[in-house]
Amino acid sequence: VSPSSPTQHRSVAPRRCIEAASSVRNCGLDDSAVVSRRRAGCLAALLMASAGSSVVAIAPLSATAASNPSESSCESCSNSNSSMQEGDKSFVTTPSGLRYLDLKPGTGAAPSPGQLCVVDWVGYTAGYQAKRIESTRETDEPYRFRLGKGEAIAAFDEAVAGMKVGGVRRVEIPGELEEVLGYSKDYSVRYVRGPEPTTFGGKRALDFVLDNKTLRDFNRTLLFDIRLDNVVQ
Repeated sequence: VSPSSPTQHRSVAPRRCIEAASSVRNCGLDDSAVVSRRRAGCLAALLMASAGSSVVAIAPLSATAASNPSESSCESCSNSNSSMQEGDKSFVTTPSGLRYLDLKPGTGAAPSPGQLCVVDWVGYTAGYQAKRIESTRETDEPYRFRLGKGEAIAAFDEAVAGMKVGGVRRVEIPGELEEVLGYSKDYSVRYVRGPEPTTFGGKRALDFVLDNKTLRDFNRTLLFDIRLDNVVQ
């Protein structure tokens, strides 16, 4: 998001869904503020403010979906595009079902299959309580993987393949596609592909939404902000 266009996007999440982040410095990429939203009748959401006052927001859960929690297949419940208002910028949905939104276009090199990609990332359990999975800004441990070699979950491979160095892309994995695009429900092979959370709390939050059999698929929706830092031959 360009700092020169502070009114380009606006937040649409109700105040009751927002829990202010305690520190701008600790919560995002590129000195960005990430504000987690509790799921209180709306989709747990994330705000990122880039330099200046520009804000991109995820739309709240649609009223229809929120009023029917008993539905076993509620695809709109895991879709941030399901409750858009005028002025909101929607996610792009790819043929695989992955949804993404470019927060900041990159200006550097684009990665090619087989190249080593170095990324910083922030992850949240967006479909359930907005628990943070990881923030490499805090751990100071960027994730490295070779593009297209099966080292990363499919969502990371697909998202990073369309980026350039310096870019920041928000990625949403629909809960119903978690095993296809994200992590396996089978714990024995869950972290064969990265990125794997490095903190106990982050891994516990991710494992909970994947292992808890009482949750519905839309509760397993995950949200990532990915910044491509470098591409190595």
